[in-house]
Amino acid sequence: METRPILVAYDGSPDAELALRWAAEEARATGTGLHVVVVDDVVTSPWGLAVAHHGEEVLAGAGAAVSDAVPDVVLETRVGHVMEELLRASESASTVVVGSRGHGRAEDLLIGSVSQHLARHATCPVAVVRPTHTEGSRRIVVGIDGSEASSQALEHACRRAERTGEAVTAIHAWDEHAPSTDVWSSEPRVIDSLPHRQLLLAESVAGVRTDHPDVELEQEAVPVAPVRCLADASRSASLLVVGSHGLGFFGGLLLGSVSQGVLQRAECPVVVVR
Repeated sequence: METRPILVAYDGSPDAELALRWAAEEARATGTGLHVVVVDDVVTSPWGLAVAHHGEEVLAGAGAAVSDAVPDVVLETRVGHVMEELLRASESASTVVVGSRGHGRAEDLLIGSVSQHLARHATCPVAVVRPTHTEGSRRIVVGIDGSEASSQALEHACRRAERTGEAVTAIHAWDEHAPSTDVWSSEPRVIDSLPHRQLLLAESVAGVRTDHPDVELEQEAVPVAPVRCLADASRSASLLVVGSHGLGFFGGLLLGSVSQGVLQRAECPVVVVR
């Protein structure tokens, strides 16, 4: 069975350079092909469609950066709307890798519009690459909420850890709402959710421990808002892995509120798994 390549969305920006190096290392370590795509963007103006022709020049820089590191590299320039072309290319990819920001109009945001759009709509895992806060960290953090998407995220992290020797920390975080007051006794009701949360986490991790016995796997149940908890944990992580959406009210969305939030606030590369 043919292995699908890793797709890199490249535009020559510093964040794209970082994403390209990250993807090249992944491709080299896994023996996977690398597909680097530059899109000459079609923009609409009052005078009709116009194309910013810079792809070949940008692509040459990408080729020079990875040609020695990865033997199987495909360099491609496409013409069209950036997001549409990248999503089309992602249909034949194992993973899409993109920098957190690019040269587009949203470059001043914490995460650019292209990377956010890919994380929402691509049908394969999407890695949004940014510098790690703690250089040399060897810990993958995974967000767990009991959903199928988070189970896939944990599986993804453990498969990587088997290859790299990194440790994996599975974190289940939740909002601990202040209990309401009993109207008869004026005493606050005590809701002890910790045992239930610990059980949910243990059940989520149990099967993975069996399937990946050589992976150093820790688990933490933390009564802190999930986005804040995972963002804080990312400061000492080499990678943060989350499911595309969880079990909340908006679980049917293409990208859940937690995964969207950590894309904005994480301080290491993030992989969104679906």
